[in-house]
Amino acid sequence: MAVVLSDRRHFQEGASHRYFVLLALAIALWPMAAGAQTPDPQPPGPAPDAERPPLDPFPAEQNWSFLADPGKRTDFFDAVKYIPLGDSPQVYLSMGFEFRIQYEDYDNWMFGAGPQDDRGYVLNRAMPHFDFHAGSNFRLFSEFELDFEGGRNGGPRPQTDEDRGDVHQAFIEIGPHVSRPHGVSVRAGRQEIVLGSGRLLDNNEGPNVKLSFDGFRLIAESERVRLDLFAVKPVENNLGFFDDVPNHAESLWGSYLTVPAPIVSRGQADFYYIGVNTQSAAYDRGTAHELRHTAGTRVFRPIGKGFDYNWEPNFQWGSFGSASIRAWSVSTETGFTFDHMRFHPRPLLRADVYSGDGNPMSQALGTFNTLFPRGAYFTPAVAPFLGPQNLIDLHPALQFQLKSNVTGAFAWDWYWRESIYDGIYAFGSGVLIDPAGVSRARNLGNQGDLEIRWAPVRHVVIAFNFAGFKPGAFFNTLPYRAGPIAANIGFTFRF
Repeated sequence: MAVVLSDRRHFQEGASHRYFVLLALAIALWPMAAGAQTPDPQPPGPAPDAERPPLDPFPAEQNWSFLADPGKRTDFFDAVKYIPLGDSPQVYLSMGFEFRIQYEDYDNWMFGAGPQDDRGYVLNRAMPHFDFHAGSNFRLFSEFELDFEGGRNGGPRPQTDEDRGDVHQAFIEIGPHVSRPHGVSVRAGRQEIVLGSGRLLDNNEGPNVKLSFDGFRLIAESERVRLDLFAVKPVENNLGFFDDVPNHAESLWGSYLTVPAPIVSRGQADFYYIGVNTQSAAYDRGTAHELRHTAGTRVFRPIGKGFDYNWEPNFQWGSFGSASIRAWSVSTETGFTFDHMRFHPRPLLRADVYSGDGNPMSQALGTFNTLFPRGAYFTPAVAPFLGPQNLIDLHPALQFQLKSNVTGAFAWDWYWRESIYDGIYAFGSGVLIDPAGVSRARNLGNQGDLEIRWAPVRHVVIAFNFAGFKPGAFFNTLPYRAGPIAANIGFTFRF
């Protein structure tokens, strides 16, 4: 026992030293940022004019044909963002690239179960893309990914840390929406699908490996309305070279409509239906074939001056083996930006409820299925400690802007089980961390997190993220109850 305690003390001291170094490095960035006259890191670069959209992390959604006018080429990389291939301004090739490297330290992964890392590791991601336009109604978009993990004890985490080389996106798009903001088009092939706030469908930006889908998507957009229809399969992210394949055991289809909501100024509303057919889905009560339908709405007002909101209830039904499904969730975010105050503070409150299973003796499965959610919803750019299933969370936060090119946020989060008859789950994987029967307690714990983002020059963002979780009463009787602590510092370059 003395040896065990000595090893644990050495581990804790080592972890404390590493986090002290990371925090000191983050604090050291603050005075450097204070003297910099560089842009807001969301997105990096100078404030765009009305005719030049800002560079964003969704390259498939950007159109660079405006660079056919040489007078608008104001960035060093404009020479490769628009390469004319003929007399028509709509026949061109656009190239881009994203590189991200970050050092991450994650203690007590899965609350101490399994192999643990005690020295940190490095995550690398390189994603070149090519966008070929053959006129105003046709384009071919392709994006490649090279994702590597180095130094993690236990190796890369499945589906999130490493994909050594593969096609992330490769689709053709046909229709007038190819070259105009309004119109109709069809995309066929491998593609990202990010809808709404990413609570159900997202590209999983937080972890190292991003998510894409194989299939078809129709986009119809006017000045006030947008409709997305899709039928796809999620792509399995495998470790090797060009070995990613669609998951034939799972199919996804649905529709997503966005319309104005004139009750509140600048308000909008989404209405959606999503169906999923999974050959083998696993929950606390067991594993079976699942056919699940989700219908929901989202009412929102974009973040800006003053009041903003983002509220989203939905309901799920279908079948799980011989049982029916009755599940639901409510997610809210409400904030207020004090635009005329120093640092432009935006206090906000997030509150979410994701249903859990009731008494297993009843017929209906009550565990909510979050499908393919955003990877950094509960924690800033680190793998979440808990998955959004059978969960209640209350999450106040304060966002701020120290300078035009430095933003940050402090937050605290409290978690409870929605149902004491259901267990707790890992994020994204659907893996059961602990079953319902190990504890009758509802309280899961609380966490604090910090995020600082700095754009020292155009096309570059340096980010620091820290999150720590204190387990609650649910974990008191469990063998694995160590509080997870995660921190990373990363560098992203994008053009």
